[in-house]
Amino acid sequence: MTSKNWAQQDIEWAINYVSGHEAEAESATVLNTGHEITLLLPSGLPAYGAHFIGIFMMAPILVFMAILVLFPLRVLWPGGSFSGSAVVLILFCLLLFWGLAKILKLMLTNRDLFPRLYFVTLGKQGIVMHFSRLQLPFNRPRMSILWQDIKTLKRGKLFFLPGLLLGTPVASTLEVISHNGEKVLIPFRVGRKQRQAVTEQIENLIGCKINH
Repeated sequence: MTSKNWAQQDIEWAINYVSGHEAEAESATVLNTGHEITLLLPSGLPAYGAHFIGIFMMAPILVFMAILVLFPLRVLWPGGSFSGSAVVLILFCLLLFWGLAKILKLMLTNRDLFPRLYFVTLGKQGIVMHFSRLQLPFNRPRMSILWQDIKTLKRGKLFFLPGLLLGTPVASTLEVISHNGEKVLIPFRVGRKQRQAVTEQIENLIGCKINH
């Protein structure tokens, strides 16, 4: 990660801001704070931090969901018994998994347990990406690039690991690439009709910052 004091200050300010404006952040991909920092939120993705109590409450649900996935695999494994009762048990496991996924999704809406800590900021000096290694296992999760160092923007898709919890591991992304190859990734998941408009909005914001 490029270590710059301005980048850390932008992230700290953004975390404080978004914690007090949850209603705005809930449905936004681009959050205009009215100051020198604009937030680009990973809307549609379970990209949250977790306090100890949240982890404690979520852990047994995840374990049970893993069991519900492994049991049908064991039944379908070569040599396993496959009968009418096995089909019923598999369907029951799928139903329970669906129900637990709904409960998990509801839990993730509690900001006291799972606060918003991960996003991208467009600040006065540059762009900053702030995610965790668990969210972006195949990319550098934290990076900052000065506006004058940006070379190009590239649209694409990426694997966002927590999306597996909700069955949506693939997210749309806009890559901001510097002259020396460093990347800031802007992930989000919105409807097909919104995707083009959201992507163009972000591209225009970054273009204005670069040319300012």
